[in-house]
Amino acid sequence: MEIIMKKAEVTAADRRDRQEMLRLYQERGPQTEKTLLAAGITLESQSRNAPWVAEQVKHAEAA
Repeated sequence: MEIIMKKAEVTAADRRDRQEMLRLYQERGPQTEKTLLAAGITLESQSRNAPWVAEQVKHAEAA
């Protein structure tokens, strides 16, 4: 049985939220759910996009 992994499409809203989450991290350090909510990033978006942001931070710190 072959399993095909489908890459999830990233919406424009997710791209925007990812960039905003990364910008906030770079400017202010780690953010809480509340500060991200105040920035207009929903809990659902935080959940979807936090792994991507964490990966970007990890790569930047390793460089």
